[in-house]
Order: sequence, then structure tokens, then C-alpha cells
Amino acid sequence: MQVDEFYDMLPIEFWNKVEGFYELENMREKQHWERTRWSTCLLLNIHLGKGKRLKPKDLMTFDWERTEMDKKELQELKDRAEYMRAIDNYEKLKKDGE
Repeated sequence: MQVDEFYDMLPIEFWNKVEGFYELENMREKQHWERTRWSTCLLLNIHLGKGKRLKPKDLMTFDWERTEMDKKELQELKDRAEYMRAIDNYEKLKKDGE
């Protein structure tokens, strides 16, 4: 960006340009990671027996690929762990009170 172009921009135009730049960089980074996962999967599949094949998502699922259902399941697990911790704390308090 030229200095004159910068000074002629409105603040909203500048921030739109910055957001677009970061979005482009994030997209490039995602492509890089997906390409790395894909090539790793190909290299591993060479060593597997017949009929056994890995898919790239078997190796790793990225955050941007997760669905709402995955996030819900994760939240349920967190809630369950918190519930179990609360039960353990209650039992400790009950035992100490006796």
C-alpha cells in the first residue's frame, strides 16, 4: 500500500483491508496444514496392509472442520467432568464433617 493510498482511506476502509489480509493469511495457513496432513496420510498408507486405509481426518481433525455436534459433545464431556468433581468435593466435605 502506498502512503498516499493510506492517507486517502477512511478508517473503515483501512480496517476492511486489514481484515481481508488476515483472512487471506488464515486461509493460506489452513491450506498448508491440510496439505501436510494429506501427504502424511499418503506416506502412512503405504505401510498399512491391504484393505486398511487411513483418511486424513483419521490423523487429525482441525478446529475449523469441527461441527457444532462435536462442540456439543465436548461441552457435555466438560459438564460431566465438572459434575463428577462436584460429587467428589461433596463426598470429601461429608467425610471431613463426620
